[in-house]
Amino acid sequence: MVPYPALALIEFSSIPTGILAGDAMVKRAPLNILKTGTVHPGKHVVLVGGSVASVEEAFATGMAVGGDQVIDQVLLADVHEQVYEAVLNKRLPCNRESLGVVETSTMAATIKGADAAVKGAVVDIVEIRLADDLGGKAFTVFTGVIEEIQAAVELAQGNVTDQQFWLGATIIPRLSEEMVQQIEASTHFTNVPLQTLPGGEF
Repeated sequence: MVPYPALALIEFSSIPTGILAGDAMVKRAPLNILKTGTVHPGKHVVLVGGSVASVEEAFATGMAVGGDQVIDQVLLADVHEQVYEAVLNKRLPCNRESLGVVETSTMAATIKGADAAVKGAVVDIVEIRLADDLGGKAFTVFTGVIEEIQAAVELAQGNVTDQQFWLGATIIPRLSEEMVQQIEASTHFTNVPLQTLPGGEF
C-alpha cells in the first residue's frame, strides 16, 4: 500500500526560485512528505506527497511561483506503489528474464513514464535513478518477460511529460547472469565490484 496516494515533483532552473516555491508549497497545504534540494546540472527540485487534494493545491502553488523557471513537472494523483518506493530509493532484484531501460533528460519525465509503464504492463521496477551523477538525466530499469518489457517501454515513451525529454530505450532479452549481478549491485560505476569472469583469454 502506498502510504500517501499522490506524489508531485517540480524541477526548477533557478535555485532561489525552487527554494521559494518549496516554501510556498508547504505553507499552502498539509503535506505528508517533502524532499527538496539541488541536483545536476544546477537544478532545484521539490518533491511532495500526501492526500490528493493537498498535493494538487501545493503543486498548483509551486507551478505559479515557478513560472518560466519550471523545467518539467509531474503530478500523480494515484501513484503506483513501485514508483513511490523507487523514487524514494528502494531497489528490486532483476528476478525476471528480460530487462528494459528507458532514459529521459528530466526527472519528471522518467517518473511519469515509469508510472504509466508499471500500471499498464506486468513488470517490476528494479530502479529509478534521478539526476545526480547523471548530468541531470534520469532512467528507469524494468524487469519482466520480453513481451511485457516491450509494452512497458512503449507505455513509458508514450506517457513522458513531453516527447522532447525522451532520450531513448533498450530492451535486453535473456539478460546474462554477469549483468544481473552488476545491475543488482548498483548502476553507479564507482559502486559496482569488479568481476573476474571465467573463460577469459590472456
